[in-house]
Amino acid sequence: MNFRLPSNAGYDTLEGVILRPMRIHEEPCLLLELRNTGSAFTPDGVSADKAVEAHAFRLSQVVVLRDRMDELLDQLHHWQLTQEDFSVDLEPEGHEATCTVEVGMRDDMECGPFKPAFTLYYSSVKTRVEVTFVVDPSCLLEWAETLEQALGPSAPKRSRPPISSR
Repeated sequence: MNFRLPSNAGYDTLEGVILRPMRIHEEPCLLLELRNTGSAFTPDGVSADKAVEAHAFRLSQVVVLRDRMDELLDQLHHWQLTQEDFSVDLEPEGHEATCTVEVGMRDDMECGPFKPAFTLYYSSVKTRVEVTFVVDPSCLLEWAETLEQALGPSAPKRSRPPISSR
């Protein structure tokens, strides 16, 4: 099952695939594949020789706790109501990798009201990755909806909160 988080400007996307359920130390987990892609573009007011290059990378085996994915889904629904920053650590205890997602304001990004930054931190013994891009309520709603579908019938169900037009 797939889930998707597009960026506010449409240049970046994080996509995930749930490969299979598994258990680590008797804890229900999910094995994910995460892909990040970005398009080449020239930001307004920047010369064409400073264009950001297109990129794509894949984390082919990311293990996350199932209940933390449910917590992430809860936080996404809560954000639609409150716009409060949040962070969720998804990895099992004692696992050699970390995987954290955050939604919130960052001083190094062009964030603003209803436009937080999404950040994915992934670290293993030999790899460290940080992905960040600006999102908005519609991006986060798409992520919540596709994540809820991917998690299936046992995912926490929420009514859709209204999206503020501020």
